[in-house]
Amino acid sequence: MIYFKILTIFKKHKNMIANKKNLIIIVLIAIILAIAVVYLYQGQSKKKETLSFQSTAEKAISYINQNLLGGEGTASLVGVTEVNGVLKINLKIAEKEYNSYVTKDGKILFPDGYEVDKIAEEVKQEDKSVGDFLVSSDEVCKENGKPLIYFFGSEGCPHCQWEHPIVEKVLKSFEGEVSFHNNMDSQADSEVFSQYSDGSIPTLVFGCKYYRVGSGEAGGEEKETKDLTAMLCKLTDNKPSEICSSVQDLVNQIK
Repeated sequence: MIYFKILTIFKKHKNMIANKKNLIIIVLIAIILAIAVVYLYQGQSKKKETLSFQSTAEKAISYINQNLLGGEGTASLVGVTEVNGVLKINLKIAEKEYNSYVTKDGKILFPDGYEVDKIAEEVKQEDKSVGDFLVSSDEVCKENGKPLIYFFGSEGCPHCQWEHPIVEKVLKSFEGEVSFHNNMDSQADSEVFSQYSDGSIPTLVFGCKYYRVGSGEAGGEEKETKDLTAMLCKLTDNKPSEICSSVQDLVNQIK
């Protein structure tokens, strides 16, 4: 009798163990299936996201070609990646590559994108002078014995439209003292442009010694006029004197 009871208890526990094993196997299968579904969903979601990013980037390139380049070259898409919540678009114009940024919904485009940390490091390594001009290690470049002044810009660029008339006005006071290459909507002097600019406009190069990418809008027209005048006076050894005497304090600050 006792034997049969022991046998019954053993069989019962054996069934329970078997059931537990089956349950464990079922749970493991369920977990594996769940993981597979998640990976499959993520893969499909990522694929859709990639296609969406590509479409947004292509729209941005189309806008750049139609509204910013104005026929002065054609931008083509090299690649697009997500960086810090926005899309980084790597594009090519002629043989040079640039980076632009656009929001994921494609509503806001940043044609000129800058990595703040990188630029801050670059600025530390270079000397800044009056008017936020950077000072190069190059010798002053001249044409017919006169310092060469370059302006690079386009009518399709609002910052260029602001800067260009100020540059022209200031340079009228230095006629005969400098050689001015006025490259507004011009492809001339491209080697100089690529040497002193990352591709952004407006770009000003004064005697190959001082250069700046961007306008002086932040400081206003009066300040910009004085800063440009002081730069030119530094390059011309304070000629004409009647012009340079009014900005001598700024000239003395230029390295």
